Amino acid sequence: MQARGEIFVQEQEKKVSSARAILIEIVMFFTYAFFAVNWIAGSTLTPQIMKSFNLTSFASATFISNAITIAKIIGNFAAAEILIKLLPKKAIGLGSGLIVAGSVLAVLAPQYWIFILGRFIMGFGGALYVVYFSPVVIHFFAPEKRPTVNAINNVAYNVGGIIAMLIVGPVIQWMQTWQYSMAFFAAISAVLFIAWPALGQDFELTRSSGENAEKYTIADALKEKNNWFLPLTYSGLLTFYIVLLNIFPISGITVINSKTLSTLVAVGGVVGSILAIMLSKVYFKRLPVIRWSGLAMILFGALMFNTKSGTLSMIAAFAIGVLMFLPITSLVMIPQEMPNMSPAKLTTIMGLFWALSYVIESIVFYLIGIVIDKSGYSAGLTIALVMSSTFFLGSFILPETGRSAKEKKQ
Repeated sequence: MQARGEIFVQEQEKKVSSARAILIEIVMFFTYAFFAVNWIAGSTLTPQIMKSFNLTSFASATFISNAITIAKIIGNFAAAEILIKLLPKKAIGLGSGLIVAGSVLAVLAPQYWIFILGRFIMGFGGALYVVYFSPVVIHFFAPEKRPTVNAINNVAYNVGGIIAMLIVGPVIQWMQTWQYSMAFFAAISAVLFIAWPALGQDFELTRSSGENAEKYTIADALKEKNNWFLPLTYSGLLTFYIVLLNIFPISGITVINSKTLSTLVAVGGVVGSILAIMLSKVYFKRLPVIRWSGLAMILFGALMFNTKSGTLSMIAAFAIGVLMFLPITSLVMIPQEMPNMSPAKLTTIMGLFWALSYVIESIVFYLIGIVIDKSGYSAGLTIALVMSSTFFLGSFILPETGRSAKEKKQ
């Protein structure tokens, strides 16, 4: 048994990413990116959707986004159990199929509650997808390649944001109605869903270091303090990010167009992910990257919201995007680098991570909507900025799983 374990470890360490693994990564990446496009398109089309369903308050409109968030929370909790029962190929296919089905139902909805149901189903599919990135990474990619693949996966939503900001406007002008516009993006997701059965592959879920790992449930995960610290750290950044992409573009409170600044945040996110890939090859500690990126993000956020200089606003927006995504790779590497980590255990941990992160974000996001109704956009955005400080503060309580360059060489 020991010899078998040693062979398994050697195979994992020497694993080279195959063409199939790369194709799987491409399909999963763009499936989640276009999930983001559809979500952001729905936010961009909020005025039309509100008018269509006779909604009047901004707080009511935020429930459309929160329907996805609530579904994602439930989906995150259920992801591990679904993965174990269906195995990876069918489980990931289910996630993709639900994104398409929910999008179509929302487009065809004759009433508001059916629209919400469609967005709920779509959110559930997205929840499965974001959790399944991690087990795919640790199975198909060698340890030295994982920071790069994690960085790419982390920016999938951001790439979707950039795509949305570039093409949603022209698509709306072309399609005229919000239903046709959202159907256009649903059709792209459907193409990716159809591609998955030809590429998807099942793999062993319970192996770690050559041995079959014990069953690890959500209840087990809840008993470990680090599984609480991770979402508490991330939730503030997540709230700030979602506010910047969904509320900030329509706020109109900055010296230059808020939508332009949101686009710069998204572009900065892509640059931040590229820098994360470069950094991962020369620096192997996790917490310093999280800590100082988090602090700098707060400072640049305050600058962007308060400066009267258009140039400084643009620089700050771009810097925020970089500083949001530069440390995310370090954050998600922490659970991947924990001892005796198997794909099934990692799926459970990441499911809990995303669920708790979205529980916190959804509550704060709704409260921000209420504050905006009563006190205006400036007050709401200030709350989002203050919330982002959890990323900096969390770096003082998370474990350091990385190694110094000297330890890495040894």
